[in-house]
Amino acid sequence: MRRARPLSVAIAACAALTTAMAVPASATPASAARIAGAGREIHTRVDTGIYFGPGLSTPQIGTAWAGDNVAGICQVLDNNGKRLVLSIERPGRNGVQWANTAGYIWDLDIVEYTGNLPSCDGYGKGVHPRVDTAVYSGPGLSTPQVGTAWAGDDVAGVCKIDDNNGKRLVLGIERPGRNGVQWANSAGYIWDLDITEYTGDLQDCGVS
Repeated sequence: MRRARPLSVAIAACAALTTAMAVPASATPASAARIAGAGREIHTRVDTGIYFGPGLSTPQIGTAWAGDNVAGICQVLDNNGKRLVLSIERPGRNGVQWANTAGYIWDLDIVEYTGNLPSCDGYGKGVHPRVDTAVYSGPGLSTPQVGTAWAGDDVAGVCKIDDNNGKRLVLGIERPGRNGVQWANSAGYIWDLDITEYTGDLQDCGVS
């Protein structure tokens, strides 16, 4: 014959069962559910241009669509004192623009306050291309080539990401540029194999 459990044990067992039923097995803290990556999540209030360099007169290489998840990485002022934010447009658009296209977005088109983002001056890890190499707008060697990182130039390595073929690219800021050819501090992705330094210790750029 089984002995009856003490009342206190039965109450504790019922409480544990009730708690377990109240929390779905799939529930996780919001912080754990978010995908980590470079920058801070921001959103644009309108569809707005993404620029290759830190100025509204530099080439527009893409679009950040209103309400999309955009990673704001650092801030810079253009020659007219207007703030731009180096950003990664996370989702992109199928058949139109690659996910994680990167460039500068005008601050006035961003919903959140960005004045507390770090300065792009001195941001990132200093790396150097071993050859003149292409700068791409998206994290893939088949995305549009938008500029050049010249051999030996000072490039700020911001973050790393693998393309669809497992090749690592580094989001970089090509510091010096070339007078009359390319703006200083133009930003985009550079193939890791063309970089002299080890880049595996850079933070991940993140995903959509």
